[in-house]
Amino acid sequence: MKQFDWTLLYNRPYKVYAQLAGWAVVFSLFILLKEYPQRMSGMTLICLVFQQLLELVIPSYTQNLLVLPFFRRRKWWLGIGLYLIQLVLLVTLLPYVLNAVGAVFGALFAVTDLADWRREHIAFSVVAFTVMATFFKLSFDRLILDKQRKDDELRHLKAQLNPHFLFNTLNNLYGLSVAESKILPGLMLRLSDLLRYSLYDTNQQYVSLQKEVEYIANYIELEKIRWNDGAAIRLEVQGDLSGQHIAPLLLIVFIENAFKHLSVVKGRQACVQILLAVKEGKLHLQVKNSVDPSLPPSVQTARRKGGLGLDNARKRLNLIYPDQYTLTINRLPESFEVECQIELI
Repeated sequence: MKQFDWTLLYNRPYKVYAQLAGWAVVFSLFILLKEYPQRMSGMTLICLVFQQLLELVIPSYTQNLLVLPFFRRRKWWLGIGLYLIQLVLLVTLLPYVLNAVGAVFGALFAVTDLADWRREHIAFSVVAFTVMATFFKLSFDRLILDKQRKDDELRHLKAQLNPHFLFNTLNNLYGLSVAESKILPGLMLRLSDLLRYSLYDTNQQYVSLQKEVEYIANYIELEKIRWNDGAAIRLEVQGDLSGQHIAPLLLIVFIENAFKHLSVVKGRQACVQILLAVKEGKLHLQVKNSVDPSLPPSVQTARRKGGLGLDNARKRLNLIYPDQYTLTINRLPESFEVECQIELI
């Protein structure tokens, strides 16, 4: 299931709708919890609850719109001074505003049992509501800022991924063009399909797992053409992929890394084995490629580190699936194995 981007509720015009909906819920709670004298009913009740709601709304918005910005700009003394002035004005003038609202209800709906807010002690509620409004505003702003930072980092990582893949594939094309291979046109057509998906179909946070696997299958077919009969390449897909979604271009990193560091073990055929299984809402990916142990130590060390691709994949997993994945990398003398399990959202 696709994850709902809740930060949309804090962008116009949804921001206005979300706030109206929130205050409507508070209004309903006043009635459901019976925060009013039992003798009141009808428009008299509506009038009182509306006044109680304004007792929350006005301090909240004056605090967040007029006073809090000065604290954000670190103008502490000016902010404290404005806050104290705000308290005095609200405690003094708010009862008259609420009485005026009651007078309007009385004129329109013949409401007679009206509260005199000048007799109410609202100083404590004004202080409490301004402090609570500040707390909730700062908390929500921090959540939104963290979400934006996370999205920015994900876009940066994805921007690194596409050129990384393109660089490797263009190297393959160059090698085939030098050899004047007849399979070059077919290879370029598959590359076109791969780039079309990576450029146009991966702009959302999650994509269909079915499409992502098709993308992986196309990439593997491309590698099969490049390796011809020089490597045993096998892809096995198990489970029902329909209705499942995953972060785009996440799994391909592990598969691309396998082909990038694939080497032939003396006396054996090079191999890449890929297993992708979905069971009970979890995706399990296992990728294994052969490694030649006779390579110079410096080359082996560089290959076993995995490079930029695996580092980016690990960062994306931490950002998108925190505490929802396991990633195991085994560097054996004659093979390199990656196992990744993800709880699909």
